[in-house]
Amino acid sequence: MGIGEYKQLKDADGDWLAEMEDTVCDSVHCTVSDNASNIVNGWLCVDGHECVAHTLALIVKAFLEQPRVKKVFAKLRGMTGHFNHSVIGVKLLYEILKRNGLAESKPPQDNDTRSGWGGAFKQAKWYHQNKVAVKMYDIEHPTKTANAVPNLDGSVYKDHQLTNDEWEFLRESLYILNHPTILVDLLQGTHYPTASLVLPLIGKLAHIADEATSLKYEGKPVTVVLPDVVDARKKLLKGVTDRYFTDLMDCKVEDFSVATILDPRYKSFKFKCANKWMRGNLTREKAVAWTRKAYDSDWKPKPKPVESTDSNPAQKKVKHNVVTVASYLADSDDEEFDTVASEGEVEKDELSIYLSLPDVPLDTDLLKWWKSQEVELPSLARMARQFLGVPATTAGVERAFSKVTFMHSDLRKRLSVKVA
Repeated sequence: MGIGEYKQLKDADGDWLAEMEDTVCDSVHCTVSDNASNIVNGWLCVDGHECVAHTLALIVKAFLEQPRVKKVFAKLRGMTGHFNHSVIGVKLLYEILKRNGLAESKPPQDNDTRSGWGGAFKQAKWYHQNKVAVKMYDIEHPTKTANAVPNLDGSVYKDHQLTNDEWEFLRESLYILNHPTILVDLLQGTHYPTASLVLPLIGKLAHIADEATSLKYEGKPVTVVLPDVVDARKKLLKGVTDRYFTDLMDCKVEDFSVATILDPRYKSFKFKCANKWMRGNLTREKAVAWTRKAYDSDWKPKPKPVESTDSNPAQKKVKHNVVTVASYLADSDDEEFDTVASEGEVEKDELSIYLSLPDVPLDTDLLKWWKSQEVELPSLARMARQFLGVPATTAGVERAFSKVTFMHSDLRKRLSVKVA
């Protein structure tokens, strides 16, 4: 949302209303909602973006709600609860891990992650990496049967063991969940701009979710063939395409596209993956046109006023043109040199100069790069600072609030009051 100023207006009942009058453009300091109902309801009158991380959580939920997927991951949570609450159970697990040359560890709980649904992926990854030890635990401590003897602390493993088919199901599910997990981690960064990454990364996720795409996991080719995993993969693709390429408002697509063009690493990006499912065509040419429209209307320097000429003829200096070969040939009635003479005389604006530059390496520090261009491209640098300043997620802000809560907890508040 643009930097603006408030005006006081009255509604039909005579009550005062606050209205934001935008004085720059719609994309300056855009608000980002985490999709929570209280935030969304409170921001109905405010133009902004939804949090990409929270939206992806809703998309991945469709994958995890597939009946077979849901059953397998429920078992993972049961085993995780056992190993995190049973002192005897985790001790026996550590012994088996050590015998098999694996690091002593236990499966992470759902809250041991930076995103709400990411715990499912981290659990799946842990069980996949320690499959041999967990299956050996099942054999050596068969507490699945009804007459099984509980551990000394009263904990039992119950019926959470995975069958061989479910282990394969878990492996293939892991191949799919790996990609949205990487995407969320990249978009939750707080030390670099993230708005320009949204369309490239979401486009790649849609490409990965397409069953026709070959997959890799940890650099090795993998396949997904189990029908239930294939079905869950289709649900993931539908969720991505519906929320980002079908239902996303045109103004938000435009903002994300402009941010991508203003990223010197991606200004030649073709938007091929996004265009495949986008409602309407999204091409680089269209993204550049949106960037041009925003630049010309809000950021392009205004032309300087023409200086008045001296009205006194006596003080005018007579200018003698020097005849050169180029000027002589240009001053001709034939059509051979007319176009050549005019080329190169057209002055490029900052956006044209920027677009003519080659793309920078992907490991370039974006903020430092634009800082170095402030002398040559001052107006465009200000524009880039505004569009790239929009965060893709609210995760950084939420973590900051969480840290403040730990620093100034209710107990500390009470203690400070007593001391005072």
